[in-house]
Amino acid sequence: MPSKTEMRVFAYRLLGRREYSLIELGRRLRQKWPEAEGVENLVRQLAEENLVSDQRYAEAYTRSRIQRHQGPLKIRAALRAKAVPDAVIASAMEAEAGNWLELAREWLQRQHSGELSFKDKQKYYRRLVNRGFTHDQAMDACKSAFSHEE
Repeated sequence: MPSKTEMRVFAYRLLGRREYSLIELGRRLRQKWPEAEGVENLVRQLAEENLVSDQRYAEAYTRSRIQRHQGPLKIRAALRAKAVPDAVIASAMEAEAGNWLELAREWLQRQHSGELSFKDKQKYYRRLVNRGFTHDQAMDACKSAFSHEE
């Protein structure tokens, strides 16, 4: 059975590497010490000390996924799967609200330049949707990126 200090030091080590959501940090501590008591109290204390924050986690996660050119639907679903509250997700996504179409266009231009057939446009539309962009974002990106060919 680990001591409270031992669990706190381990939590500090984890948080020093990257941001964690509250639930994710609790899961990680329970994974290391399944029989440990007081994990919830420790996570709550760390949150009160502002050492762990769902908001910071959601913002960092969103930024990292944007760098991978993933769309808002995929990012939102991944954050929900990590048990981040919907209000926190909405706040993190709102910060990036105006950038989604530009991100889709940028990804599309990186994938292909030059003439595209209708079949190729369909393929890139599907890929954008699979990356988590909405129908409208994928359509607008396809239209604007290749409008000079129509």
